[in-house]
Amino acid sequence: MNNISINGDPAYINYKFDLYTVPVMTAILPLFYIIPTIFVLGKIIRFYIQSVIGKREESINRYVFFVIVLQLVMSFFYMSTDYTTIRIPATGIITNWCASVQPNHYIKTLFVLSGYFNFTAMLFPFLLSILRLIPVYYPIRTDEMCSKIVRFSIPFIFLFPLIFCVPLFPALGDCRQLLGTYQFGGIYFHWRGGWWDMRLAEPLIFNSIFWLSGCTIANVLLYKKLAKLQFRRQSIQLKKAERSLTFITLSMFPAYMTNLTLLVVFIFSPTSSAYLLALRPYGSDCDFVVVPWVFYMTHPMFREKKIVPIDVARAQAQTTV
Repeated sequence: MNNISINGDPAYINYKFDLYTVPVMTAILPLFYIIPTIFVLGKIIRFYIQSVIGKREESINRYVFFVIVLQLVMSFFYMSTDYTTIRIPATGIITNWCASVQPNHYIKTLFVLSGYFNFTAMLFPFLLSILRLIPVYYPIRTDEMCSKIVRFSIPFIFLFPLIFCVPLFPALGDCRQLLGTYQFGGIYFHWRGGWWDMRLAEPLIFNSIFWLSGCTIANVLLYKKLAKLQFRRQSIQLKKAERSLTFITLSMFPAYMTNLTLLVVFIFSPTSSAYLLALRPYGSDCDFVVVPWVFYMTHPMFREKKIVPIDVARAQAQTTV
């Protein structure tokens, strides 16, 4: 990381892109698991439309399902903005273009969007944890309370990040050379000229710690309550559903951890953060890739129910007897 812009620098304007570098390989590799995940996400959304919006099945908590689907869609945008602001610039494929233009709002917008979706990625795991608490603590008022929480929290999640992003609106985005072992021409997006010289690093650290702590506390309360209620007596189907939601919540944590680690190192040792910058996108990948796969592969509602003909069922029963 450094504070020197490459915009207008002839050495970077004449830079020749090299396809055979490690950053290029790390930019291509994720496509092999991102593309299949997009198809899984499509199946989840289709199931949500058919089973929840269309049929209104009472056995499905539509508020939890809605939050998970919305979180997956927002994770896709988070992963995409990380891809365009970290992985692609580091390859050097846009270095000569970036050096040939002046600092502008387009580059700043990409940077701000990455920060915006970073904030939203922190809030959805906390909301999901709260919604899982409601049926345990307020089983009679579950539908009413979940409805109120979702109606309030979804607008809050979309508006809250603007508190930290609005001061960057007058800023101009520029491109800077990555330090460390990155090749010449490996760059990253940054900005300058925002209101009050505000940075996103400190708010991101504070929010990461706050929402991670809230998510952890909510899950501890959940499992303490489940232990008192002797949750193990419930149906196997319900146990599988609860286990699936637990796996989903846990799979959201790597995005917290990789992001928080990078930000702390960035504040105290900007040069060293260049190495962790290569790992940061994999945290957002976990949010987008691991969560839908875990949800789709472990939750019982995605398992197709086989319809057995009556005569076959009778034959099986007689054989069993």
